Amino acid sequence: MINALPPIFIERLKKLIPKKDLGSCLDSFSFEKIISIRANTLRNSVQDVCSCLDEKGIKYSKVEWFKDALILNNVKWEDFRESNLFSEGLVYRQSISSILVPVVLLPEPNEDILDLCAAPGSKTTQISAMMKNTGRITAVEIVKGRYYKLRSVAKLLGAKNIEFKLIDGRRFRPSDKLFDRVLIDAPCSSEGRFSLLDKKTYAYWSPRKIREMRKKQRGLVLNASRSLRDGGVLVYSTCTFAPEENEGVVDWLIKKLDRNITVEKIDLERLDLPTYPAVTEWEGKVFDERVKNCLRVLPSSSSDGFFIAKIRF
Repeated sequence: MINALPPIFIERLKKLIPKKDLGSCLDSFSFEKIISIRANTLRNSVQDVCSCLDEKGIKYSKVEWFKDALILNNVKWEDFRESNLFSEGLVYRQSISSILVPVVLLPEPNEDILDLCAAPGSKTTQISAMMKNTGRITAVEIVKGRYYKLRSVAKLLGAKNIEFKLIDGRRFRPSDKLFDRVLIDAPCSSEGRFSLLDKKTYAYWSPRKIREMRKKQRGLVLNASRSLRDGGVLVYSTCTFAPEENEGVVDWLIKKLDRNITVEKIDLERLDLPTYPAVTEWEGKVFDERVKNCLRVLPSSSSDGFFIAKIRF
């Protein structure tokens, strides 16, 4: 069944994934993903959610590195989404890899945060909860339908510290002051979410798609760098394997700005996620040594394939 995936994609993957992890990576494309949820602490506590799950007889396990995240074990999503927990915005379905990104961003209460590709609002509302609805989040989205979805999710979850902007993230300019932190969960070729259970996830993939996404991503990171205060933090993430969209974008930004940028190493000790080394060279191009500190997450039954870079200016 794995042969249904584009042959060029498989060949690229063999160059990227360590041999010992390649089999499990390929197998993951056939898995049905687990149901992971985030307790929405803007409306209730994780303890309240656990009590409700206990009452409903729903088994769950906790995610050690983020106390508000839970993995459901004996329920179908079609059934769970009908519950009051979901309909009243007390919980939000979110992949473990997605939850990790704001954890790396580490927003503090009362900060000014820019979310440059915010829809549908998973990470935006998680940031709001981590900030306890204080400070300000400027949430930017260019696609009108997704923009209204973002606003709807924020309203349902009670995130009130968000200012919404319908604009291309490459052209957004701060109106008053620079930001403490910027998140770019960039549009990408989405290779980390390929599923053989859903042909639509990989039907439109091509090397050309990678090149198109890279152009957008470069514009986003360059604009983000201009929106940060001195000492500010940029977290750049994708759900793809392609080095052109990952380490290649970070390498391009470093060389474009020609200044002292720190790519911070992400603490792996407390993460119960399968990871593998960042790519230091690709197709004859050697990247700046700082890209070694970027994080790559392997796809598995509990995680999507993800890339995260934490850059301090």
